[in-house]
Amino acid sequence: MRNVLVDCFLLFSMATLLTLLLVPHFRTIGLRLRIVDNPSIKEKDKQGNCREKLHTKITPLTGGIALFVSFWTAVFITLEINQQIAGIFLGSLFIVVVMALDDIYDLKPGIKLIAQCIAATIPIFFGVQIRYISNPSTGNYFDIGFWGVIFSIFWSVAFMNAMNLIDGLDGLATGIAGIAFLAMFVVAVLSGFVIPSFFAIALAGCCFAFLRYNFYPASIFLGDCGAHFLGYMIGAISIWAGLKATSGVVLLIALVGFGIPIFDVFFSIITRSRKGKKIYEADLENIHYQLHRKKGWGQRRIALVFYAITALLCLIPILLLYL
Repeated sequence: MRNVLVDCFLLFSMATLLTLLLVPHFRTIGLRLRIVDNPSIKEKDKQGNCREKLHTKITPLTGGIALFVSFWTAVFITLEINQQIAGIFLGSLFIVVVMALDDIYDLKPGIKLIAQCIAATIPIFFGVQIRYISNPSTGNYFDIGFWGVIFSIFWSVAFMNAMNLIDGLDGLATGIAGIAFLAMFVVAVLSGFVIPSFFAIALAGCCFAFLRYNFYPASIFLGDCGAHFLGYMIGAISIWAGLKATSGVVLLIALVGFGIPIFDVFFSIITRSRKGKKIYEADLENIHYQLHRKKGWGQRRIALVFYAITALLCLIPILLLYL
């Protein structure tokens, strides 16, 4: 256990340092290549109504690429690559490339959904999929067969969309993901999931370091690329960790840790449906937007409150299961 914790600390430090060093370079690249979110360009919905933007300056959307490069560089330097790691890497590479194109060209929702499904499917060919459903309190489990493939794809796609929806205020998605990864690290270590624990702590380091540039007022955004990458990795790690012990503990932590984004997905779907909008249309009906516009909460306050709620949601099951 001691050696594992030392290795985790080294990987966390490397991922954190790489993120701190690389983000400014990718911010410059984003500005030079005009991969940016320009608040002066108004987005319109199907009814022709303009969607206001909360930021006031041109901001690069290349933060997700910086996180991808930082994380995988740390992993390739420190870990021996096996079949499962290769599968997760290829899936993440695919979704990052497609969503980077989305940040540039604004791809259609149908194309993005297909890309999400493909990215979620790739690790399955490398043995990373949900195979068992278990009761953590009793240890009993049963094989769900082919339904595991369907559920694995749905699981990953759901997390990618949840992360993308919550990425509306400076630092909000990054901080929530960092806390969720940290909770997954704790559970993975306590449960003996060595490699998944390395992945979780490295991603936590990337997220917390990225907040240096992404917390309000942000100088760089995750972009669809980064939001999808973090959502994909949450899904992939939770599925991978569940393979060894046929346990739903890590899946449960991922689900609980992402309680706010998941609730926001259902909240947005219901709100948009009631107003006759397509569920994939961007608007300002998300919970964090409502708090900002109608309650007058500042972006920092919203982010910190959501961080606290996420930390509490993650802490409760950990205490119940391991104390």
